[in-house]
Amino acid sequence: MESIFLDLTEEQLEWKNEIDEYLKNNLGPYIDEVEQGRVDIWDVIRPMGKKGFIGISFPKRFGGLGGTFMQELLFSEQVCYYSLPVDMSRLSSTYPATLIRTFGKTRTLKHYINPIIEGEKIGCFCFTEPDAGSDLSRMKTVAKYDKGNEEYILNGEKRFIVNGSVADILIVYARNGGFIVQSDWEGYEVIEEYKMMGLHGLHLGHIKFNNVRVPKENALFYKEIKEEPGEKRLGKTAAIASLQNFLGPERAVLAAQALGVAKKALEVAVQYTQERVQFKRPISEFEGISFKIADMVTYYEAGRALVQRSVKNIEDGHLAAMAKLFSCQAAYKICDDALQCLGGIGYTNKYPVERCLRDVRLLRIGGGTDEIMRYVIQKGIYKRIEKQKPLTDMPKSAFFAAEGSEDREE
Repeated sequence: MESIFLDLTEEQLEWKNEIDEYLKNNLGPYIDEVEQGRVDIWDVIRPMGKKGFIGISFPKRFGGLGGTFMQELLFSEQVCYYSLPVDMSRLSSTYPATLIRTFGKTRTLKHYINPIIEGEKIGCFCFTEPDAGSDLSRMKTVAKYDKGNEEYILNGEKRFIVNGSVADILIVYARNGGFIVQSDWEGYEVIEEYKMMGLHGLHLGHIKFNNVRVPKENALFYKEIKEEPGEKRLGKTAAIASLQNFLGPERAVLAAQALGVAKKALEVAVQYTQERVQFKRPISEFEGISFKIADMVTYYEAGRALVQRSVKNIEDGHLAAMAKLFSCQAAYKICDDALQCLGGIGYTNKYPVERCLRDVRLLRIGGGTDEIMRYVIQKGIYKRIEKQKPLTDMPKSAFFAAEGSEDREE
């Protein structure tokens, strides 16, 4: 089945063919081993760093390929055709590098970015807390500045952190700032690595920071908290506000990941229903099955179109939310219906459909739940009405704000 992205250029098609060949030989043979815990997920990701595949859109001086956002999305789609947890681990490791590149001090850039992008170190982004999911005003992690030692003292907990239990370099968001932290510093503690319904092989951690001392130059940004007596809510902090520009691209990636998984399940279902014979004919000739296939392909194609539009208008946050909401729900339905088409054998690990179903379910939760996406969408609708703009009048923009732009001078 072709890429989820429509009207690819000749250059993009060449890129897709290149990564198809690489992943077929260097990822496909190890998926079952990773799923069953016999091979660590990072053993198949690290070699990608030598090819520049971990941070595709990063400049070559940081170990990337200097590629485009579309190249990044095409790679994610193809990786997820084989394994969603591999791509989640890979991308989550690059989030710290992205934030360091955006907010970090010049002298910290190559020190932290290159090892992550080249696969020598594992990164993770620490935001979610036990009491703070979508309601980030409840975030409790906090930093205090020690003037005498010119350090920040960090305390708090973070959970559901991809790569959290194995990371070397972390970006930790507190109520009042963002900080680069190393896991070998005193006071850093891994409380737990979660066992999950799906995404086997992915390292999802619960982390605690006990008076972790962070050097002054490792602060991405910091604002002293000044609350009135009895004040419990901070509202939109600098930490939260700094993420706004990343939400659209992240949601577009999640939508592409979902459809990459769905593509695998759909292909298996189409092939199986043509080969499985009952009552002297392939089950694809029974409308109970063929109509399911028709619906699955329709959902898939609709998702493709919506993701494509969101990528072309990446600065429109509520369009990206639509792409994530629809594509992740559609992917889950496609995987569920694919399993139904396979019947009993689909419930076993003889086919990858049951794994696709377990894995893709998380995408309706992570990166913003279905319910939060609906909230974002309706908020955008009413804002357009207030500004007397047509609901279909989306801004025309590049794939990604940073694409093609020069980095600041070092």
